[in-house]
Amino acid sequence: MNRGDVWLIDLDGRIGTRPVLILTRQNVLKYLNKVIVAEITTQGKGYPTEIFINQSANLPKPSFVQADNLHTVPKKRLKKLLGALDPETMLAVSQKIVLALELEKTIPDR
Repeated sequence: MNRGDVWLIDLDGRIGTRPVLILTRQNVLKYLNKVIVAEITTQGKGYPTEIFINQSANLPKPSFVQADNLHTVPKKRLKKLLGALDPETMLAVSQKIVLALELEKTIPDR
């Protein structure tokens, strides 16, 4: 398991089974029982926190990472590895997460 991997997961309830993107930083993944993931959807809504990833990571349809829909989930709920996003796309995802969580306001001007 790696940061940037896309997995199928059962998120229960209305959400059900869907692809998610692993966001947890790489150097702690082997020590944790849970990981932070972002939902992936085929229904883009035009939010500034969405990242269009098309059919990257072997997704069957054009898709979007939703930086506003983050979950911390047990690793054992991850069912199937689909693929991985490239470093350039992960940089875009990281920037959108900063925006979604308003973290840019905590970064001092440089």
